[in-house]
Amino acid sequence: MQDQCVIRRVIGQTTDRETGKVVPLYEDAYAGRCKLQSYEGYEQEKSTAETALTVQRMSVHLPVGAYRINVGDIVEVTSSRMDPMLVGRKFRITQEAPFKTFATAYRVFVDYIAD
Repeated sequence: MQDQCVIRRVIGQTTDRETGKVVPLYEDAYAGRCKLQSYEGYEQEKSTAETALTVQRMSVHLPVGAYRINVGDIVEVTSSRMDPMLVGRKFRITQEAPFKTFATAYRVFVDYIAD
């Protein structure tokens, strides 16, 4: 695993005094090595929009035992030796870790969070 990331967990919310917007409060749940993996995109028809969208399934790989994974945690890439365009990208974890006896990594699906 060549990349570094920080994973944050929502622990509550507060109201921004200037804008009046409710914003989430986070705590860091993990900081360390990770790897992003994507699979081939495929077209998927959506009947409501009557258009074809390209859906790409992504996953993040983490060291076994790195931290207790929760659905909804936010992964942010903080450094990448191979692809500097990954730095700053954020993803929401969409599944719990698939635990198994001889795991070499926790591989969990994530959704990209557009800025």
